Amino acid sequence: MGSFTSVVEKQFAASLPNPALQLLVGLKRLHSDSQHVAFVESFSTQFPVSKYLDFVGIPRTVLDAETHSTYVYDQGSKAVETRAITGVTTFTYEGIQFQAFEASWNRDRESFRFFDYVFEGEDDKAGRELLLEAYEWANSLREEMWVFEEGQWSKNKDLFRAVQKSTWEDIVLDENFREGLRRDTMMFFSSKEIYRSLGVTWKRGLLLLGPPGNGKTESIKALLHEFNYAALYVKSINTPIGPEFGIRTVFEHARKHSPCILVLEDLDSMITDKVRSFFLNEMDGLAQNEGILTIATTNHPELIDDAILNRPSRFDVKYDFALPTTELRNEFATKWLTKVHALDTGIVFQKSDGELAEAIAKKTDGWSFAFLKELFVSFLLRIAHDKSLGKVLTVPADEKLLDQADKLTLQIIKIKKGKDHKDDADEDAGPTRVFHAFHPVRPVMERIYLY
Repeated sequence: MGSFTSVVEKQFAASLPNPALQLLVGLKRLHSDSQHVAFVESFSTQFPVSKYLDFVGIPRTVLDAETHSTYVYDQGSKAVETRAITGVTTFTYEGIQFQAFEASWNRDRESFRFFDYVFEGEDDKAGRELLLEAYEWANSLREEMWVFEEGQWSKNKDLFRAVQKSTWEDIVLDENFREGLRRDTMMFFSSKEIYRSLGVTWKRGLLLLGPPGNGKTESIKALLHEFNYAALYVKSINTPIGPEFGIRTVFEHARKHSPCILVLEDLDSMITDKVRSFFLNEMDGLAQNEGILTIATTNHPELIDDAILNRPSRFDVKYDFALPTTELRNEFATKWLTKVHALDTGIVFQKSDGELAEAIAKKTDGWSFAFLKELFVSFLLRIAHDKSLGKVLTVPADEKLLDQADKLTLQIIKIKKGKDHKDDADEDAGPTRVFHAFHPVRPVMERIYLY
């Protein structure tokens, strides 16, 4: 009997190879009396059998003589791992001995991986059941979230845990604003029959816009925590074979897992002019995006084409996360003063929390919530640093905190001036669109309701 290596060598020596066909034909010649369940994985999928076997605790034995691997560094695990180019492993599943043959190749900038599961039996039922179990396991979430990056979907536990820690109590927003966002999300998922009765596709888009650092991402986390639907988070649509492929893969996955919430962060940088038409076709073209609530964010709405920003049925509702008002800054400062007391740092303020929060709110006009948070974090770090050096606090903690606010104000002014200078330079160079967080954005359409 020949070897798998000889089959691989013969196949890839062919002038016009059809790898999957020739590999399968060769393996059937080697194992003519066995059952074969073969599968070809493209770049868009992750064949789940190996991970499934690891999950259920079934050991696999690698046949070293038939396995040829390269070494790769995995950024996530910070480890050097092996990746088989071709290989053979054996394992026992449900009392049946399997041989798994694997080979990989690239063509037209796309990666392919061939698998053939060979076993003894009257029919291929055992192999089909193994694949079914593996795919059902792979497509279910267990305290995980779907994350898309580098052209592939993966399940992420860390992001899921971050979402579970997020609550509305930790986010400072106008009450009507917050309740509107919650209501729009709740009403979408409870209105399937209304959409159907109107003869329109059960899909919707929410766009969260405004300067960075004012609660867009945290609000999405709170929504995902509150509404227990499958969450799909897209970090980037870029893939080794182009962003169009990424867009198609994102929406295909969302359709498979609906009803779901599809999160697209920084939409203005994600959807460029080159892929705008492709994105629009996927979002509201021939494919039925039933049960998909798309929530997108942007710091720069003026960079988004009107076909996306202001066309009904794409992003029906816009929420403007503007810089916080004096009242909201006061509320945010009060929350953080409560946190400072809870830390038991020994810090004692002379003013009451209400008086100090009001003073901070007055000093921080034009600040984002992110800068307000930085005020308290940098203040606490400064106190901790001084304590580590044995320094005694010689001025009241109130003055120290307000002095820190003055220093941060100077930084914010410096940042704003730098942006203004860049804006002037860009105007001299030619017309470009530069957004300043301190300037109002152009108006967008009012909300449109389908219920």
